[in-house]
Amino acid sequence: MEGNNPDNKHNVILRLPVRIDYQVLEDYLQKKLQGKILSKGKAGGETSDHARIQKISLQKSHLEDFDLAVHVRLSLLTTFFRNKEISAVAHLAIAFHEAEQEVLIRRFKVEGENNGWFVNTLVEALINNFLYSKLKSKMKFDIRPVVEAQLEKINEKLANALEITDGVNLTGKINELRIQEIIAGQRKLLVSVSILGTNVLNIESINF
Repeated sequence: MEGNNPDNKHNVILRLPVRIDYQVLEDYLQKKLQGKILSKGKAGGETSDHARIQKISLQKSHLEDFDLAVHVRLSLLTTFFRNKEISAVAHLAIAFHEAEQEVLIRRFKVEGENNGWFVNTLVEALINNFLYSKLKSKMKFDIRPVVEAQLEKINEKLANALEITDGVNLTGKINELRIQEIIAGQRKLLVSVSILGTNVLNIESINF
């Protein structure tokens, strides 16, 4: 029966594809991680600073069964290699659980991008240690707080009549905004969004 459909109380039911350029995500990672010190634990609970993140870039991974490739350039802080710059790439396999609205890093693989076995082994160990220490205890990310914060901002604009064009505005409320699917494309992250709302399009003047 029609009355049993939970969507019936909403007059706006929208499935919206969203494309996020990897450059946008790269800029976000740069702001969050540039200058971050990578440390390694020592006996007695002490830590030793090994490297500083200088630059991060993001693209689609070329490896089968992996989604994203995060390229990292590091400046070493150890006495023997101080100020030497090295680089590595971390290939990430991601998954998305719609019911929980969680993005998970299922596994990762680190590869050095330098000349010499020793340097590559060093940078791979540093990145692996960083990923395990920072991500292993939190390999899943709840995106609901992020969505809810954006939803609140959208509804604030709708409450004050969101102008679409001259003489036309949108009022009402977005009741639910959920991510349905996340796909790593060649140049962009593809996100499918479901929107349920009670909205009205108001035409206050007609100008042709």
